[in-house]
Amino acid sequence: MDKKTNNKPNIKFDKKKKKKIVITGAVVFLIIMLVLGFTLGGKIVSMVRDPKVFRNWVQGTGIWGKFLMIGISAFQIIVAVIPGEPIEIASGYAFGWIEGAILCLIGTLIGQTIVFLFAKKYGMDFVEVFVKKEKIEKVSFLNDSEKIYISIFLIFLIPGTPKDVLSYVAGITPVKLLPFLLVSCLARIPSVVSSTIGGSFLGTKNYKMAFIVFGVTIVISGIVFFIYKQYQNKKEIKN
Repeated sequence: MDKKTNNKPNIKFDKKKKKKIVITGAVVFLIIMLVLGFTLGGKIVSMVRDPKVFRNWVQGTGIWGKFLMIGISAFQIIVAVIPGEPIEIASGYAFGWIEGAILCLIGTLIGQTIVFLFAKKYGMDFVEVFVKKEKIEKVSFLNDSEKIYISIFLIFLIPGTPKDVLSYVAGITPVKLLPFLLVSCLARIPSVVSSTIGGSFLGTKNYKMAFIVFGVTIVISGIVFFIYKQYQNKKEIKN
């Protein structure tokens, strides 16, 4: 009688192989980030310090300035520690609010797609390289498929929520790429448009209107954020 062959998978080997793949993916990702950092880092700093210098520079590069703006917006999503508002204001300052908003949204979609696909392919091990565990736990509700896209919409709509983490964490949840991009993009529009409008007024030296736009945005954002926190507190009491 032939001995039965052992068909059990080599779990240790699979784990080692997976770890190697994750490390390789993380290294490739970090290399891309370093290249983008050296390429775009100086321009991001110039935007924050002096949008006028940035506008003069991009106008001198012709159509390439628009591609640069898209690249910077994508880079801001991937390197989540960089705030998005100064970039959006600078985009409005340099290109006007309509074109500035469109360029920012295109870059945002590209950045979110890159992060989402990497996270989907390499899983939690990859995400934990870039995002702290405490932050991941804050958006653990995404594993609950009930009203998941409504939650995503609210997080991207309301200021002060963990947007920087969400694109990474969404990739390791049941969330699908296209619905995620659509919902998050729609939710971002009010914030991006208000920032680029304010930047556009600064670019035309209409400081009064810029102040009004930013002031109204801050007040509305504060009210919406307060309502959201109240809702979250009630939810926690019920649970």
